[in-house]
Amino acid sequence: MFYKDHSWSEFAKSYLRTFGQEVPIYQPAVFREFRGEIFTTFHDKYHPAMSKIGKTDNTHVRFSNSRAGVLRGLHYDFSTWKLVQALVGEIYLVVLDMRKKSATYGKWEHYLLSNKTRDQVLIPPGFANGHLALEECIFHYILFYKGKYTDEKKQGVVAYNDPRYSIQWPDTNFIVQERDKTTSEINNS
Repeated sequence: MFYKDHSWSEFAKSYLRTFGQEVPIYQPAVFREFRGEIFTTFHDKYHPAMSKIGKTDNTHVRFSNSRAGVLRGLHYDFSTWKLVQALVGEIYLVVLDMRKKSATYGKWEHYLLSNKTRDQVLIPPGFANGHLALEECIFHYILFYKGKYTDEKKQGVVAYNDPRYSIQWPDTNFIVQERDKTTSEINNS
């Protein structure tokens, strides 16, 4: 897939510091001109994330629209990969390792996603993620999994203010649903 002289093979890649190559950040090629811009968020044959994800049964695309101050998450399971991106606005994304046997268990890191950079973060199974809308935003996520989707009744939840993890948010005045105020951990099974 090409946009003038940009292609998927020129995808820029970096990593969240805490988790090394486990949590990559991808920056898609964006063709910008006087009319606006065009970019592809995903292609199953060309996106570099597919080499990490491997073969899955299902790909599920979702969007959430949030006004400024809305905090969603932290949610996780042990079977779903998530490729996330801000299509509109700016988002403070938090990624937390919930894999108990991992050297980075309980560690977290944040990343700013925005429509200015178009960066994407690939969140592996076993990592919780949540995001705070710093302004009105549209959050785009692509879920990859085998078998059935892990719905919210079977997902783990980490409260945004759980003292065990000491997550630092850029604000303290949130709009949060009841589900996200209480930790409900799940085991890797």
